[in-house]
Amino acid sequence: MSSNEISRIRESWFRGSPNEKIGVTERYVVFGEARRWMIDQLDLGTGETLDVGSGHGFLTFELASMTTSHIVGLDFLSGEQMRMATGGSQLGGFTDRVSFLVADARRLPFPGGKFDAVVSFNALQDVSMTVGEEASGEVVEEACRVLKIGGVFAFADNLFPECFRTPSQKLYGKIHQEDLRASLPSLETLLSHLNSLKNLTQVQFDPRINLSEEEARVEFMDIADARPFGMVVDFEALWKKHHSLIRSTGLSYPDVLLISGTKN
Repeated sequence: MSSNEISRIRESWFRGSPNEKIGVTERYVVFGEARRWMIDQLDLGTGETLDVGSGHGFLTFELASMTTSHIVGLDFLSGEQMRMATGGSQLGGFTDRVSFLVADARRLPFPGGKFDAVVSFNALQDVSMTVGEEASGEVVEEACRVLKIGGVFAFADNLFPECFRTPSQKLYGKIHQEDLRASLPSLETLLSHLNSLKNLTQVQFDPRINLSEEEARVEFMDIADARPFGMVVDFEALWKKHHSLIRSTGLSYPDVLLISGTKN
């Protein structure tokens, strides 16, 4: 799959975005730089790869363009999100190497030792929002279970406490934790669930996405409108609570923290 084909898939998503929310969509898609950075850190080639929390399929698409793996994208949400992922696969012309599946990442429907790699990008925070922060340990333990010996584990997210270095990043984390119930345990806590791995490394990527006050307003309005996982977000209350700090401090996307290793 070429970069032009990935661009076609992205453009189809832009066409579905209201004009006032194009900035939100563009920032999310531009975040693909972090996904490509993640893949560049790994030694992935042929074999079977599982993408946990595949969402709209963008990490899956990047994997298809940058490796020769057969990829299974797994997410617990069906409906429009899964239809968009499947449609993107068809549009890119790589349905022979990519499939999507609806399942719970805490109870993967695969035998142990099936995959050569298990990867994930910004999915642990969704797990936290839906079933609680402690469930992230269950998810990574399941990922390790379905890895082959010597297989690659690679999970990246931007809501670990270690991802917030600057005041504007820390404010982003504060809002997500207090108002959106989105937070992750410390790196040390998560690593305690990865005893079956060796050669563990942690590297960080700064996406350098800094939001203006208006961009932040539109972004949080979009989150409220989307009602993530059925959550009711009072945008007016959220904005009243935080807009002065956003104006004075700024708001920046946190670093992406990638945890990777191989199975013993």
